[in-house]
Amino acid sequence: MPTALETTTAIQDKVFAGIEASQKAVVDYVRAWAETVETTFSKLPELATAEPLKPSQVLETTLGFTEKVVASQREFASRLFEAALPATQVATRATSQAATQAAKVSTPKG
Repeated sequence: MPTALETTTAIQDKVFAGIEASQKAVVDYVRAWAETVETTFSKLPELATAEPLKPSQVLETTLGFTEKVVASQREFASRLFEAALPATQVATRATSQAATQAAKVSTPKG
């Protein structure tokens, strides 16, 4: 049976690996976002000479983009909560088990 120190170290190693993976994902995302911005802004001279849009077209395009962003954020939040669910469930079980054990220890036998 592993010691408390071995168990703690193993947990810390897993948490640290998760932190590193998360950091890499964020850096990759920011890099992809920056490349998209760079590509978009490099096309500004083309947009300056393009036929002007009607205000209604700008409004519809902007609102459509906003809807995409909100939908994406909703999906992201949902996936994030689903990803965290196992940790919350195990924490709830562990807390409940600890409370049960504490109650057994503190209850006088008699």
